[in-house]
Amino acid sequence: MAIKPGKCPFVNGEPNCPPYTEKDCIEVLKVYDQCAAEELLGGSILAPVPIPPGSTCTCSVVPGSAVCFFAGFGDFNPPYYRPVKVVNRVSITGEIRDVNGNLVTTYTTTLQALTQAFMWAPLGTLVQCQILDVGDCECGVVTDPVTGDQLIWSQVKVCKEIQVKALVKLLVPSYGFCELDPCNPPPQPFVCPPDEPLYPPQRCQSPPVITLLEAIGTGIPNVDVTLTRKVDGTTVSITKKTALLTGIASFAEVGGFAGGLDTISFTDPITAKTITFPVPLEFTDTATPPAVHDSTTVCTITFQRTAIGLTTFNVFLDTIQLATPIDP
Repeated sequence: MAIKPGKCPFVNGEPNCPPYTEKDCIEVLKVYDQCAAEELLGGSILAPVPIPPGSTCTCSVVPGSAVCFFAGFGDFNPPYYRPVKVVNRVSITGEIRDVNGNLVTTYTTTLQALTQAFMWAPLGTLVQCQILDVGDCECGVVTDPVTGDQLIWSQVKVCKEIQVKALVKLLVPSYGFCELDPCNPPPQPFVCPPDEPLYPPQRCQSPPVITLLEAIGTGIPNVDVTLTRKVDGTTVSITKKTALLTGIASFAEVGGFAGGLDTISFTDPITAKTITFPVPLEFTDTATPPAVHDSTTVCTITFQRTAIGLTTFNVFLDTIQLATPIDP
């Protein structure tokens, strides 16, 4: 593909990404607010057996048991700010050993707590909570001063992240679709990824046009321009006549010119030669060094005579000039 993900190249110490090529409407989960917090989860259970003096307690977190989930909202105050309530929970196992190291008892329990954070959470948002990290488990034995019961207490610290989100349609600048590079497996009897585009072509925001210009920039009028498109074994041809003053032929029916599928042809009224131009998937420009551009879907294609009386034409795809003129 022409533009790959990665860091922008640096020019004079500053990042210099190429300008975006289109505006896309994408459906995403937009984050409206987020925060992270440490919580201490604790609790106690009655000792299942009498525990001798001097005994020690050890415990550990059950793998994968730490969870955090949304429990509800509080009232708005001020508007769009409100408490976000979440439950934090973790399961632990532990054991008690006497002063000689002999096992007295084992236990399993769940520690949990309801906590809240004051966040920007308008109507229509949802809450996602996840545990980022879990600390070590600590435990001990204590006697209830009122009842005299022996209690085993346990505590675990967790770090959690709370995000307030909503599914929205976001207008963003982009470079078009991400395309796949082929992996490097042993040779196969088929092409992977396929040569055809992976995604449906996008529609131009204005009707796509083909423009014919003389070398001095004036339009070439009354020329029949034919667009031939081959898709899934079907060939469709559309012919439009260029306008009197501008040399523009509009092809609103196609939505956009499809690289690798479309061929444009017209007869030069001066030389009577037929110009044929297959729209490429990618092309190089006239820069030094030349850059590669993606032309899967193009909105404007301009043919301008290289000089007065010549048969060659410079080609511009979305205002970017191809490195080589076409010569019938």
